[in-house]
Amino acid sequence: MGSPRARATAWITAHWGGVSRVPHLPVIAVAVAMLLVLTAFTALLLAPSGQGDSGTLAPGTASAAPPGTAEQPATTTSIPASTVPRAARAATTGPFPTGVAAHSLAQANAWADFRGRPNDVVVMYTDRSSWSAITSPWIGRGTSTFAGFAGTWVITQPLFPDSGPQRGNLTDCAAGSYDSYWRQFGRWLVAQGRGDSFVRLGWEFNGLWFAWAATDPQAWVQCFQHASVAVRSTSPSVRIDWNLNAHGSTTSVEAFDLYPGDRYVDVIGVDSYDQYPSSPTAAAFDDQCNGDAGLCQVITFARTHNKLFSVPEWGVVSRQGTKAGRVGAAGGDNPVYMQKMYETFVQNADILAYEAYFSDSAMDNVRSSLVNPDLNPASAAVYQRLWG
Repeated sequence: MGSPRARATAWITAHWGGVSRVPHLPVIAVAVAMLLVLTAFTALLLAPSGQGDSGTLAPGTASAAPPGTAEQPATTTSIPASTVPRAARAATTGPFPTGVAAHSLAQANAWADFRGRPNDVVVMYTDRSSWSAITSPWIGRGTSTFAGFAGTWVITQPLFPDSGPQRGNLTDCAAGSYDSYWRQFGRWLVAQGRGDSFVRLGWEFNGLWFAWAATDPQAWVQCFQHASVAVRSTSPSVRIDWNLNAHGSTTSVEAFDLYPGDRYVDVIGVDSYDQYPSSPTAAAFDDQCNGDAGLCQVITFARTHNKLFSVPEWGVVSRQGTKAGRVGAAGGDNPVYMQKMYETFVQNADILAYEAYFSDSAMDNVRSSLVNPDLNPASAAVYQRLWG
């Protein structure tokens, strides 16, 4: 039958005799009146019902969704985004919370000495081979493993073990089969006195390199929701970080289409390295920052949802010994990128949960190291000047 607006257009054409004719004034008045009525009626039909919002999804219940997008489960409790309280940033004495990814307190302290400023946060990674390694990780077992670290823990967690006899999958996770493990992890956080830690659940899910990649969008969303709810049930102060990889997805849907909902997320995180594409100039930085799943897009998304944002991993990328370097997609030792990242952090410090440099020297990784060894001296000098 066509839309109301199309039917109105057909009626006017029939009564006017086509666009070449000028109708009489009464006909114009009637036509305009009918258009106004039909437009108002159409608006009423298309208006949202007020039942729910982008941040109100419940685990374990599915509803129909268009092909190629994450199906958004329904919920019985609707919480508008504007009423979901924003979490607190990590504690800091500087303009924004800052730190480093590290595997030991000695490594983190070396970073603090290099830049002349204590670490507000340390990003850490659990072992992913079993549930016991996830629910009771190596972190905090002694001074060398951050038990006495004065700052905030950021714990990077898979959504399930990725190897061994307990290797998990999205389907079981989406069904709630792993909820008891996540409740156990929440109890562990509280027992460590770290119940307010940031937890990066299933990070970089929009890439295909981890076992928990969002190859099944609906299952991934529900899996994340279950894990978030279960951790919160035993560690109510935990801050959940939904952490995508910058510059587009290699999964079937885009990262923002996999957003689990405001109820399940405290922080919108992005890992953003100087690669794919690199930023040789300030203009190039702005283009990629505002491009597909760029840092600036993430910040806008966070503000729209009344959330904090984080950059748990970032850094320059060497042109030697890296995958990006071999295809001409690495920025190398890049002071411009370093300067622009700092400016972006300062300009958005009000909602920056934390940022942490990923200082790495391993072949075939990003080789971003600024100290021990200093592979990028020009970038290291800018970092010391700005962060020190």
